[in-house]
Amino acid sequence: MKTGLFSKIIAVLMSLAIIFTPLLSVYAQDSATGYNQDCPYIYIHGFMGSTIYCDASDPNSDCAWPPPTDKILDAVEQALPSIGKLLVDGNYDKFCDSFLPIANELLSDVMLGPDGEINNKSGIIWNYPAKEKINSKSTVNFRYDWRIDPCEIAKQLDEFIDYVLDASGCDKVVLEAHSLGGLVMNTYSKLYGNDKVKTYIFNTTAVYGETYTGELLTGQIKLDPDALVNYLDGMMDYNEKEKLIDGIFKLLKDFGIMNLACKLGNNLLENLFERAAADTVMPIFGGWLTIWAMVPDNMIDSAMDYAFEHIYKNDPTDRSGLKTKIQNYNEKVRKYKTETLEKINDECNLYVLTRYGYSSIFLTPSHSILSDTVIDTKNSSFGATCANYGEKLSDDYLAGKNAKYISPDKSVDASTCMFPNQTWFVRGYLHAEEGTDNVEEMYKVLAYHEGQATVDTFSEYPQFLCYNGETDEVEIDTYVEPEKTFWDKVKEFFEKIFAFITGIFSK
Repeated sequence: MKTGLFSKIIAVLMSLAIIFTPLLSVYAQDSATGYNQDCPYIYIHGFMGSTIYCDASDPNSDCAWPPPTDKILDAVEQALPSIGKLLVDGNYDKFCDSFLPIANELLSDVMLGPDGEINNKSGIIWNYPAKEKINSKSTVNFRYDWRIDPCEIAKQLDEFIDYVLDASGCDKVVLEAHSLGGLVMNTYSKLYGNDKVKTYIFNTTAVYGETYTGELLTGQIKLDPDALVNYLDGMMDYNEKEKLIDGIFKLLKDFGIMNLACKLGNNLLENLFERAAADTVMPIFGGWLTIWAMVPDNMIDSAMDYAFEHIYKNDPTDRSGLKTKIQNYNEKVRKYKTETLEKINDECNLYVLTRYGYSSIFLTPSHSILSDTVIDTKNSSFGATCANYGEKLSDDYLAGKNAKYISPDKSVDASTCMFPNQTWFVRGYLHAEEGTDNVEEMYKVLAYHEGQATVDTFSEYPQFLCYNGETDEVEIDTYVEPEKTFWDKVKEFFEKIFAFITGIFSK
């Protein structure tokens, strides 16, 4: 009797083991990775994230963008005589007559028509992944031609989402977008709604544009030696020769070399910019509709006025089609950006990840804005209050603020973001870095969390993080104000003496 009962108990336990062992295996995997992926994950790249080919129907076609090295070298060789003549006679008009056609030829395949449409064979080469390779655990890339109308790209994204849902058998996807991709994602949401999306992840995106893009499209361009050194300094982060190279940059500035280079550059810009803008810059880059979409809202009217009423004022080319497309985006999408984001937040999970710690591009007045070297941190965070590069928020400002939302280096206040509890900041993480392994893991953990996570949900993912270039990982930011060493003070002393002497001789 006892033996029979014991046998039955063993049988039941073995049955339970057979039933639950696979489930425990799955649970262990989810616990290890930190998430349970229950629908496909679609990644949307940023500006210039796909190669543009001269002939999109030919897999052996040359690249239109970026131009092949041999074509660039050929163009440089052709341009050298023009540059030599300019140095001798200083005739800028003659230089433009000979140089600009060379630049236009180099970039002709990537240029769109005056109506903002592709009028040649150029484009991306991309095929959807096979349906049998797509399931709920899949991570797939959405590729697009980053020159064209964001509304058209959004339509293509909608078609791709339908394809992925049909292939996977799921009814939702997760969308993660980097840079320009966030603007595409916001456009998609406005035009097609959120029914097919579980989670939106805005990864250092250009939804609210880039200040320097607006400045470039309004003719505000100038080289500044301090800005140039700051920008080059940032670009050298985590280079093994970083300290040596940064030191060389600063020495070049101290000895006046950077100042001289910027002075020469500004002289060239002053004499060449308007002609180059009319003949080359605007017809090529100003013809890409995504460029116009990345102009900040408060600058779009002045940018359009500068382009169409100033640069193109005496140009007989009909650009009404381009202007109409820009205005169409402005009316259908631009004016509803904030409303669209709020609706996403109401209907889906939404996460914002932004980066900071660098100056902006050195060519425009906004060079001192805190950024990730490309996008203003204020814009990519949807409203954070930021100190200028290399500075801190003032004590008066900080006195009335919640310390919880202040970055460890006191340069960012997250409380003013549109979604302060759903916005993460990574210090020292360059814009071009699309994602390290552990930050991609973070995105997935957030994306597949049950419900809306916040900066307080996971102890390993607080609001303020930093990038460690040595380990290539994002970590909790434990920034501590560095103390000046004896040699730092000696260096500062001699820099002040050098600056004083230089100031006397410059008078």
